[in-house]
Amino acid sequence: MVKIKSKNLLVLVVEIEGNDTEAIKEKLEDIFNKKFFTSNSGMPFLIQPKGEVKEEVIQEVTAFLTQKGLKPLMQSPKGERKSTPARVDLEEVKSSSVLVVNRNLRSGQVVEHAGDILIIGDVNPGAEVKATGNIIVMGALKGVAWAGYLGNTDAVIVALKMEPQQLRIANVFAAPESEEEKYSPGHPEVAKIEGDEIVIEPLV
Repeated sequence: MVKIKSKNLLVLVVEIEGNDTEAIKEKLEDIFNKKFFTSNSGMPFLIQPKGEVKEEVIQEVTAFLTQKGLKPLMQSPKGERKSTPARVDLEEVKSSSVLVVNRNLRSGQVVEHAGDILIIGDVNPGAEVKATGNIIVMGALKGVAWAGYLGNTDAVIVALKMEPQQLRIANVFAAPESEEEKYSPGHPEVAKIEGDEIVIEPLV
């Protein structure tokens, strides 16, 4: 009914099954009582339902985990960086739309998916990730990322280390113009469309 996955404690993937909200929360509470999440306050999590799970169940479980101190890492709304943290509420990603790639992507490799993509690893120079929804990289993004490629301007690109060759969201693209712009400030960032350009902001 409930399964927890993690990769180097960077992100928790919470698989849930069924629509018994109380039973799911009881199972999660049991995991908390075993101190599974000790010292992991603020860790990002992604809910990945299995089978037919109602939207309201996903929302209740998300609220429950948020109350426990974890942060939802899910769905939201060219290469300018802003120093003000982005207050982005990433909406719940529906299970059927999430592709989880648990490896580094090398030069020449392309991952394409009709939905959201979660990369647990690095996207190295020469690699490309394309999603109709959002792209989340739990590592360094040094290749090409194209989110919302069928025209979804609300899509975002999130990376723990944002050093892309090129970013695209819908039909808007951005690439670093100088060596200085290539390097991440050392904290997670989110790229999204503002106006008619892509901006990169700290993820909070």
